[in-house]
Amino acid sequence: MTRSGHVFLLVLGSFLRLAAADTPIDRESLRDLDGVRVVVEEPPAVLKTKGLSQDDLQKDVESRLRNAKINVLNSGEFPVGDPFLHVRVTTTLENRGLIAYAVELDFRQTVFLRRNPAVTFNRAQTWKADEHMGLTKSARLAEAIHSALSEELIQFVTAFFSVNPK
Repeated sequence: MTRSGHVFLLVLGSFLRLAAADTPIDRESLRDLDGVRVVVEEPPAVLKTKGLSQDDLQKDVESRLRNAKINVLNSGEFPVGDPFLHVRVTTTLENRGLIAYAVELDFRQTVFLRRNPAVTFNRAQTWKADEHMGLTKSARLAEAIHSALSEELIQFVTAFFSVNPK
């Protein structure tokens, strides 16, 4: 990737942070949840070579939620609205020892149109953390992704408890 390509990614990352959906209205979509499932998309193959698999990310997210006292549902549990926390990690190809990455954390659930409740949208995004994009040395990719995901999970936990006080 060229220098201008790296600059473009960083500028794009700054813009995407502005596109996050963690407003009071979005937080209301988290109210009265009995728990959440966690769905982690299959990460790029480069992460496996860095010691970070889909299962590792799944366990990490679930553990952090449990530590925060948020009920984590198993993959077979589908409560009303089918609420789940969605994790997506993307990367570029390595170039000169550097890799660009993005970590996205959002909350999805079934939603209904108010004007026509018969119309449903399966798995609509109702809350989103600030997306993290960065550029790191290849050897530090797993660490950078864990750090970004941790920040996004803190944002989710804060949003969750803002409408579901302990």
